[in-house]
Amino acid sequence: MLVLKATATSLSDSLTIFSETLNSLADCLAAIVIVVFVRWAWMSPDPDHPFGHRRAEPIAGLVVAIFTGILGFEVCRQNVIRIWEGRLSEAIGWYPMAALAATGVIKSGLAVYFARRGRRLDSPALRALSVDCRNDVLVAAQGLIGVFVAAYKLQILDNISAFIVGAYILYSGHRIGMENIDYLMGRAPDAEMLRTIHAAAQRAAGVQYVDNIKAHYVGTFIHVELTAHVDGELSTTRSHQVAEAVRDSVEQIDAVSRAFVHIEPVARPFPATGR
Repeated sequence: MLVLKATATSLSDSLTIFSETLNSLADCLAAIVIVVFVRWAWMSPDPDHPFGHRRAEPIAGLVVAIFTGILGFEVCRQNVIRIWEGRLSEAIGWYPMAALAATGVIKSGLAVYFARRGRRLDSPALRALSVDCRNDVLVAAQGLIGVFVAAYKLQILDNISAFIVGAYILYSGHRIGMENIDYLMGRAPDAEMLRTIHAAAQRAAGVQYVDNIKAHYVGTFIHVELTAHVDGELSTTRSHQVAEAVRDSVEQIDAVSRAFVHIEPVARPFPATGR
């Protein structure tokens, strides 16, 4: 795809084709980075990384966001310079149009493939690639319209089209960057996930009630800390068994990697919120 667009760029001075070529370059770099870091992320824990390497995926996403932002800025900058200097695209031709059409077809197939693989492997990186490919289809369609209209001597529309593509690339870089910064900074999961965690912990046998739930992302997985209140008359062994049951129940949630359970004895009679 990159070679196809690069060839089209050499045959045309269209900013839309140029920006699409840079977008494909960013996609190639993103794919390489994601493949390397996803393999790293799924490596087993070791003495230096006892909780695994899950932060590798958000790091990959952040690198991709930086590449994307730089390319989007460059597309917009070149477009502004051309408009300021009054240089409008003239040489477009049928081949660049065919390159954009091929982009739409190929990217549609890739979007479906990465979506299926992302669901099967529960990989946010592959799901992000699927969304990126799907958005590329929309961008290629928009670019094809802009190039086609410019071919009929309305060249300023090619500049406008290129600016839209550049702005889209910048937006995508910002969105990817903020999402992965949240993962790296240990953002808390949403309220629905917290309710799911609470329900899973509450189901464990021997638990009176659960509170003090704190959860944050470690890479793309969640670590949880919570307090499980139990009958104060339980033996140490039985309290430990309850803690293990709570941990196992919470860790059955796909998104949860680790659960740390604090047992708090409750003197009888139990509070009204207990079971």
